[in-house]
Amino acid sequence: MKKILILLVMISSQIAAQPFQVPWADDRSDGQNLTIKLVTFGVGDDIPSWWGHTALIVEDQEFRRSRIYNFGLFSFEDGMLFKFIMGRLIFSAGDFSVPGYLSYYKSENREIRIVTLNMPDDTKRKLAKKLADAILPVNKYYLYHHYYDNCSTRLRDLLNECTGGALKKESAKPAKMSLRDHTKRYTGHSPFMELLLMYLMNDSIDKPCAQWDEMFLPDELEAHILRLTYPDSTGQDSKLAKEQFTFFKAERAPIPEDAPDHYALMIISGALLALLSFSTAWYYVYHTTGIKGRVFFGLYHSILGFIIGLPGLGLGLMASFTDHSVTYYNENLLLSNPLTFLIFLAGAAILMNKKRSLDWFKALVYLHLILAVIALVIKIFPVFDQDNYMVFAFILPVWAGLGVTAWFISGKTNPANQKTGSGQSSIRI
Repeated sequence: MKKILILLVMISSQIAAQPFQVPWADDRSDGQNLTIKLVTFGVGDDIPSWWGHTALIVEDQEFRRSRIYNFGLFSFEDGMLFKFIMGRLIFSAGDFSVPGYLSYYKSENREIRIVTLNMPDDTKRKLAKKLADAILPVNKYYLYHHYYDNCSTRLRDLLNECTGGALKKESAKPAKMSLRDHTKRYTGHSPFMELLLMYLMNDSIDKPCAQWDEMFLPDELEAHILRLTYPDSTGQDSKLAKEQFTFFKAERAPIPEDAPDHYALMIISGALLALLSFSTAWYYVYHTTGIKGRVFFGLYHSILGFIIGLPGLGLGLMASFTDHSVTYYNENLLLSNPLTFLIFLAGAAILMNKKRSLDWFKALVYLHLILAVIALVIKIFPVFDQDNYMVFAFILPVWAGLGVTAWFISGKTNPANQKTGSGQSSIRI
């Protein structure tokens, strides 16, 4: 209830404070009375908040007014889910009451760090005016991209302009890791969600990048701001960060400096699924009473087909029909694709004892084994440079196990599934 009340206060304060009401929106503010602060919010519990958040505070000591501006707003209305699926998610800028905004993030147990920025008076005045203009209806909306246009990159670009390009110049050096590895750092606490994201994204996030690109992460933006020096109006080098303090310390584990290694977990998980596949096949072949063997075999492989096939179906659609460019030309389609989802249907058909269902199951398994071998072989060519080894670690044991299962059930007969009598013949599995 407390969180809801805080959120309502934030929303009402946004409605009440239109851009023309703040003194810096119409140039009433004097730059010497303005203070600009960069606020960095730590990670949260829900997936959109795993990356942290960032915003700018504008304070006018003369008029005793302050607002916090951010570019991370989106609406759940107007077909939001469909737009996200199609890669056309619209974000917007907005302003809020500073106390209410900080209280909300504190209630979410998200760390809050504040850096007061050292800028010339005229620069502060211009930046404050740009922020007020950015939340106008004609300016506030933009097409979101997780890596190249988000709440952090928008502030990065504004602060780069305020420093005369010094921020971009300082961050032109090679990044310490790829965008994929940065993504792993922030998703590693949930290994199987990390696996899903690594599966969906192509090699565009494996290419060498600059430190400038790393600032899609609020933590990286803050780190660069803290160490940046730039020429001031007198030509002397000045630190952009005047002072920094932690407003609220969250009780959370810190983000690791390096991408975590979950290869062993993926191999064990894939091998376990493979072992279960073979176990149900053995039970199917040698269980001689009732229909339990067929039920277990069909049910398990239907569930397994759904688990490994649904991402393949989703990736196939995203790579073919959406604006998610990060999914295009994805090597992982050789490991799981829309055809993989047919294993779910084949398992259901086996469960219902449909004719030739096992033949279809075996054909699908052998096809995917061939595709998996192709996915491995093409790695010898430099053009196939996608970092999908985490996906390999999980899915190769699965396909190997399914291959053994398909071979094991070939040509074997289960007495429990034989039909006798006039006009009936044994069913081979």
